[in-house]
Amino acid sequence: MSILKEVLPKIYSWSEFNEERQLNFNGYFVIHQKDAVIIDPPHLSGKGLRDLKELVALNISTPIKAILLTNVHHDRSSQELKELFPVPIYINEKDRDLLDSKSDKTCKGGDQLFGGIRVVHIPDQKSPGESAFYIQDRKILIVGDALIGKVEGEVNMLPPEKFKDVDKAKAGLNVLRELDFESLLLGDGHSILKDAKAKVEKFLDA
Repeated sequence: MSILKEVLPKIYSWSEFNEERQLNFNGYFVIHQKDAVIIDPPHLSGKGLRDLKELVALNISTPIKAILLTNVHHDRSSQELKELFPVPIYINEKDRDLLDSKSDKTCKGGDQLFGGIRVVHIPDQKSPGESAFYIQDRKILIVGDALIGKVEGEVNMLPPEKFKDVDKAKAGLNVLRELDFESLLLGDGHSILKDAKAKVEKFLDA
């Protein structure tokens, strides 16, 4: 059985369990239009790494163009994968100087990246450059630390002490109301594949 799972058509995920938080850290391999990207990659070795190489080889017509990070804390195994796939690492310009390792490119809210992926900056989060990646024509939103899936089928936020001001952080999430999405792929915990926007709005209205 492959360690990589096709969670949505042409979107593959793998996870690394985090003991401290008691949830999975998730990464994604996304194929859309004529491009592919890797997002927030957790550790991958052995069979998992072989599976990813095989998947990339099978989709040679949609080559990997970049490794995208939703925030400074999700660089995870990006440098190791960059050695395997020589593509640039992108991070929001507000987080670039906070990285221990070096990113190659920066982006900002509103930018269109590879495969038609749009950058959505979420203000007042754990890190200043927290960003989501939006695939508008497929109604898919990929979020890093701004929301987590601690309980399956629900969304929540990181503990209050992770934020300078948790109320401002929750208010910052209102930018997601402007987006039309059906599926929410999370960097931490359980993703929501159907009716995700309604569940996000329920959380924001609580």
